[in-house]
Amino acid sequence: MSDGTILVTFGELESARSSIQATWTSISQEMEDLKRYLQPMVETWTGDASSAYQAHQAKWDRSARDLNQVLNQIGVALGTSNENYQAGEAANRARWS
Repeated sequence: MSDGTILVTFGELESARSSIQATWTSISQEMEDLKRYLQPMVETWTGDASSAYQAHQAKWDRSARDLNQVLNQIGVALGTSNENYQAGEAANRARWS
Protein backbone atom coordinates (compact mmCIF):
# COMPACT_ATOMS: atom_id res chain seq x y z
CA MET A 1 0.00 0.00 0.00
CA SER A 2 1.20 3.53 -0.65
CA ASP A 3 1.10 4.52 3.05
CA GLY A 4 3.73 1.91 3.99
CA THR A 5 1.35 -0.59 5.57
CA ILE A 6 1.22 -4.24 4.61
CA LEU A 7 -2.10 -6.03 4.41
CA VAL A 8 -1.86 -9.79 4.90
CA THR A 9 -4.83 -12.07 4.43
CA PHE A 10 -4.11 -15.50 5.89
CA GLY A 11 -6.57 -17.22 3.59
CA GLU A 12 -4.93 -15.71 0.52
CA LEU A 13 -1.48 -16.83 1.64
CA GLU A 14 -2.79 -20.38 2.13
CA SER A 15 -4.63 -20.22 -1.17
CA ALA A 16 -1.45 -19.15 -2.97
CA ARG A 17 0.52 -21.97 -1.33
CA SER A 18 -2.12 -24.51 -2.31
CA SER A 19 -2.31 -23.12 -5.83
CA ILE A 20 1.44 -23.49 -6.30
CA GLN A 21 1.27 -27.09 -5.10
CA ALA A 22 -1.67 -27.85 -7.40
CA THR A 23 0.13 -26.20 -10.32
CA TRP A 24 3.19 -28.38 -9.82
CA THR A 25 1.03 -31.49 -9.53
CA SER A 26 -0.69 -30.59 -12.79
CA ILE A 27 2.60 -29.88 -14.57
CA SER A 28 4.03 -33.19 -13.35
CA GLN A 29 1.00 -35.11 -14.55
CA GLU A 30 1.11 -33.44 -17.97
CA MET A 31 4.80 -34.29 -18.33
CA GLU A 32 4.21 -37.92 -17.38
CA ASP A 33 1.28 -38.11 -19.80
CA LEU A 34 3.47 -36.70 -22.57
CA LYS A 35 6.22 -39.25 -21.86
CA ARG A 36 3.69 -42.08 -21.98
CA TYR A 37 2.28 -40.74 -25.23
CA LEU A 38 5.73 -40.50 -26.83
CA GLN A 39 7.09 -43.79 -25.48
CA PRO A 40 5.91 -46.05 -28.35
CA MET A 41 7.55 -43.74 -30.88
CA VAL A 42 10.70 -43.25 -28.80
CA GLU A 43 11.18 -47.02 -28.59
CA THR A 44 11.54 -47.15 -32.39
CA TRP A 45 14.39 -44.64 -32.49
CA THR A 46 17.95 -45.90 -32.71
CA GLY A 47 21.40 -44.43 -33.06
CA ASP A 48 21.75 -40.66 -33.19
CA ALA A 49 18.00 -40.06 -33.01
CA SER A 50 17.74 -42.04 -29.80
CA SER A 51 20.84 -40.42 -28.31
CA ALA A 52 19.62 -36.93 -29.16
CA TYR A 53 16.20 -37.59 -27.68
CA GLN A 54 17.65 -39.08 -24.49
CA ALA A 55 19.97 -36.08 -24.06
CA HIS A 56 17.14 -33.59 -24.53
CA GLN A 57 14.83 -35.60 -22.28
CA ALA A 58 17.49 -35.64 -19.55
CA LYS A 59 17.84 -31.85 -19.87
CA TRP A 60 14.05 -31.48 -19.71
CA ASP A 61 13.89 -33.71 -16.62
CA ARG A 62 16.60 -31.67 -14.87
CA SER A 63 14.73 -28.45 -15.67
CA ALA A 64 11.51 -29.97 -14.34
CA ARG A 65 13.27 -30.94 -11.09
CA ASP A 66 14.67 -27.41 -10.81
CA LEU A 67 11.19 -25.96 -11.35
CA ASN A 68 9.79 -28.31 -8.72
CA GLN A 69 12.46 -27.22 -6.26
CA VAL A 70 11.70 -23.52 -6.84
CA LEU A 71 7.93 -24.05 -6.55
CA ASN A 72 8.43 -26.05 -3.36
CA GLN A 73 10.62 -23.29 -1.91
CA ILE A 74 7.98 -20.69 -2.75
CA GLY A 75 5.29 -22.88 -1.20
CA VAL A 76 7.33 -23.36 1.98
CA ALA A 77 8.05 -19.63 2.16
CA LEU A 78 4.35 -18.81 1.80
CA GLY A 79 3.45 -21.36 4.47
CA THR A 80 6.11 -20.03 6.84
CA SER A 81 5.04 -16.44 6.20
CA ASN A 82 1.44 -17.36 6.92
CA GLU A 83 2.42 -19.06 10.20
CA ASN A 84 4.63 -16.13 11.23
CA TYR A 85 2.00 -13.51 10.44
CA GLN A 86 -0.62 -15.48 12.37
CA ALA A 87 1.74 -15.88 15.35
CA GLY A 88 2.49 -12.15 15.24
CA GLU A 89 -1.19 -11.30 15.18
CA ALA A 90 -1.88 -13.69 18.07
CA ALA A 91 0.92 -12.09 20.09
CA ASN A 92 -0.48 -8.62 19.38
CA ARG A 93 -3.97 -9.72 20.43
CA ALA A 94 -2.54 -11.20 23.63
CA ARG A 95 -0.95 -7.86 24.50
CA TRP A 96 -4.37 -6.22 24.44
CA SER A 97 -6.09 -8.94 26.46
